Amino acid sequence: MRYLRMLGDMFMGDVEERITRIEAMIEDALWECVQNDDREKELAAYMQAKESLEKMKDLPVEVQRERDRVLSYCLMRIDETLVNLGDENESEERAREALTLAEKAGEEVQIARCRLALGIRLLSKSNLADAEDQWRQVIETAMESENADMQQVLGWTLIVRSHVLNGKSLYNQALVVAIEAEEILESIDNYAGVAAVNRILVTIYRNLGDSDSADRCKEKVEKFKERAKTERK
Repeated sequence: MRYLRMLGDMFMGDVEERITRIEAMIEDALWECVQNDDREKELAAYMQAKESLEKMKDLPVEVQRERDRVLSYCLMRIDETLVNLGDENESEERAREALTLAEKAGEEVQIARCRLALGIRLLSKSNLADAEDQWRQVIETAMESENADMQQVLGWTLIVRSHVLNGKSLYNQALVVAIEAEEILESIDNYAGVAAVNRILVTIYRNLGDSDSADRCKEKVEKFKERAKTERK
């Protein structure tokens, strides 16, 4: 019996290592696409990761939770890539599936990521009230956390909200939210986020008639976009 337990422990250790490798593969596919913009190749990598994760059955509770967390992240990346490729069919359903898995895993950062993504899908269907509810839950959770990954989700959520406020012609409010997002993302060296927030700041400042600030933000977009590519942050 002791020998069988040892074999079981070795097998589960191997499963956990495979999950870790699959998560790394997902991250590599994401950053490779940032470099070469090959979304078809990106999608193929995610689909391969999804297939491998879904084959993992009858796992102990803690290993199952880790598998569910990574599978949730994988599904979220699949949905994002499909939408970027022009396939928005069932995007809300995909986002909800990813959120359900994240909740099963019980991992707050992944839950927050999924709520942000689901809110964006709801917004695309003009369901702003429900989208705002998802983002509110992200913000409430993130405000109580010093975790860098959670702060990154908070920063990106504020970017989305600044887009919404700008779309409503509430330019001063959009500016306040965007500046807060930039401060958060700069503090954790999330260069992709800094580039994204400066992209919306360009639009906001132009709407406010401040061309000098818009030009400075445009320069930051290019600077931090390149840093994100080279440093994968």
